[in-house]
Amino acid sequence: MTPCSLTRSAFALYILVSILAFHSGTTPRKAEAFAFLPAPILPLQMQKINARRDIENAGGKLPSSLSLSSTVSSAAAEAEASVESKANTNANGSSKNKNSKRPDIVSLRSESLAEVLLGRIHDRSSKAGLEHAEMFGLDESDNENVRLQTSAAMFALLDAIKHTLGADGGLGLSGYPLVLRKAELERAMLAETETESATKIKTTIFEKSFTMKDLEKALEDDFLDASRGSTDNRKGWAISPVSVPKGDSFEEARMTFEEVQKALEKGTVIFNAFGAHVPKLAGPCLAVTDATDTPNAVNLYVTAYGKRTSAPPHTDKQDVLVVQTNGKKHWRVYEPTTASLKPSADVFARGKGTDSLPLHVLESMEDNLLLETDLHPGDVLFVPAGFPHTTGTAHQDEEHDGESEGESDKTSVHLTYNIDTHVWELDYLNARRLALRRANVIDKTLGQSRDEDNVYVGKVNELPAEVHRGLLAEFPLGFLGPESNDPNASVETITAKLKELSEAVDPETFRAVEDSVWRETIEELKTKGNEILEIHRDMYLAALEEGRTRNAEDAMTAHLGNQRRAMTPERMQRLSIFRVQKFYEQVDVVKAALLQWSYDGKSSDTASSSSAPVLPDNWAFVMPIKVNDQVEADLGGAFFPATVTRVLPGGNGYDVQFFDGDRETGVDRSMLKLLVPPDLSSEGGDDDGEDTSNMTPKQLKRWKKAQKKKKLKQ
Repeated sequence: MTPCSLTRSAFALYILVSILAFHSGTTPRKAEAFAFLPAPILPLQMQKINARRDIENAGGKLPSSLSLSSTVSSAAAEAEASVESKANTNANGSSKNKNSKRPDIVSLRSESLAEVLLGRIHDRSSKAGLEHAEMFGLDESDNENVRLQTSAAMFALLDAIKHTLGADGGLGLSGYPLVLRKAELERAMLAETETESATKIKTTIFEKSFTMKDLEKALEDDFLDASRGSTDNRKGWAISPVSVPKGDSFEEARMTFEEVQKALEKGTVIFNAFGAHVPKLAGPCLAVTDATDTPNAVNLYVTAYGKRTSAPPHTDKQDVLVVQTNGKKHWRVYEPTTASLKPSADVFARGKGTDSLPLHVLESMEDNLLLETDLHPGDVLFVPAGFPHTTGTAHQDEEHDGESEGESDKTSVHLTYNIDTHVWELDYLNARRLALRRANVIDKTLGQSRDEDNVYVGKVNELPAEVHRGLLAEFPLGFLGPESNDPNASVETITAKLKELSEAVDPETFRAVEDSVWRETIEELKTKGNEILEIHRDMYLAALEEGRTRNAEDAMTAHLGNQRRAMTPERMQRLSIFRVQKFYEQVDVVKAALLQWSYDGKSSDTASSSSAPVLPDNWAFVMPIKVNDQVEADLGGAFFPATVTRVLPGGNGYDVQFFDGDRETGVDRSMLKLLVPPDLSSEGGDDDGEDTSNMTPKQLKRWKKAQKKKKLKQ
């Protein structure tokens, strides 16, 4: 018998055992029964080699325990799913059972990456996470029979990502989605506390770590805001407000839990940057920030049961960790779209606002569905930046749903922890733009040199795929941290890569920049990034302190039962809309300083003369605003990028449009922050002091022509 015939015979035996396993109802995830198969199964060997190559290229190392037998087991499980799917489908391709569930798709590469992370958590990161939680007094529980490890597990998980995927090119467009199951995470985290396995103490990591009851309490304790997402998977994801103030008083203005419940009937309710506002989430946010050495945030998503589409297909600017805490949600993650096919689209904001990324288009592309699965409470999903994904809560495979479980138990609640590298310009494309501006070199190749321009659209998306992917890559996690032994996160290494990529884009432009400017840019990004990092740490520590104060107040008023506490003036001043805003103002100061640094490098012949008007220190909040100006709008203590679409007459405010298409009307000037300093030499008035700030672009153009004619006559 030849080796080839042996392989075919072994494979036939493998299929036979798979069918028998299917009919017997046994579907183990790791089918050890197939370990006896002979080694020369070339396709499986190639899968194993490719998986190892991909992971090692991403900076991770496969544990020795991930042997060929586990590869065969994964293939066996996939074959079982395929047999089961075919058994439930007739010759016409339609399902025999209309309530049948789409089979899960979790590739070998995803499972291998998950093994890498779990191995790192088990061996090293779990201990670091527990130490961090103890140091800051996190994960405290009122129940002596329950041991919380939510913050410790978040630190451990992000520490593992930092030292594997985030060490060298395993995030963003070079990343890959993966899923970690509740039981796997618990086993990895319990490695340091195995001596307590015989006790009755129950360890809670992510399951039920934030529920609808927690949300109800957060709304009762504070003044919070939320948005509702659209559900049409044929259009871009649009956002609208959950509620509007019903009066001038505090109680009439703030959003209620009942309004959130009503909004759930129409779509997913979204709370952005929630960890800064809710003390219970501040601990995990601090853990994520410290583990990654990157300023981060968490969003809360709440979706009613039975929504076929809870979020239409879209991409995000951040690498995200999705933590399912309640209910269940179905996820599909796809290969990133080809940027050159639509250069005008932001690869990190596809399917948002006016951009369309219909589901049927993604489904029609061959082999681009990378992962499809349900997330249950306690499960975690990693989705890299720029990877299209869509979600739903219509789980047709559960016939008992609606009978034994209450609506609150079935409501999907998940937390999305964002790794905000692109948000803080910690990537090579933004660094290149800063360096060129600092050197006073015009970017003739890519353009988009103004700060208000979206650097991720336009000619950059027409570059060769390898250069494009390199420019949009994030700096390694740990770049903002203390000096370490990781050479990939050093200023020297990142500077060298920035120079290499910049030369690949345009050698002539690259040579026009003085060599020292490249390193200066990376050093300045590190300095300003660390300042923003510390502001975020202080913000989360302040939220934790507020949580302890509220807990003490609750203990003192426990005898009142469920009677609602009055909102005293002192307590009102501690609300998150006031507490959080001062930290975002500090962030704005740092961002403005970075922008000013880039302009300060301009040569003296192009710099403003000493007699030119000087901007006030608070120019961003006091200088006139025009139509099309790029601003950040303050919505409940959090600032969001927006474009001014209208200047209301009589100084009665401004209309703005956000990146996701949502609009806000009549926004007061004090709630808007200009992102770019105005040119005092040409805007805001003429020699006679005429104010042009309320003019439309067409009116301003006519006015400038008139001024030009006036000067010619003189």
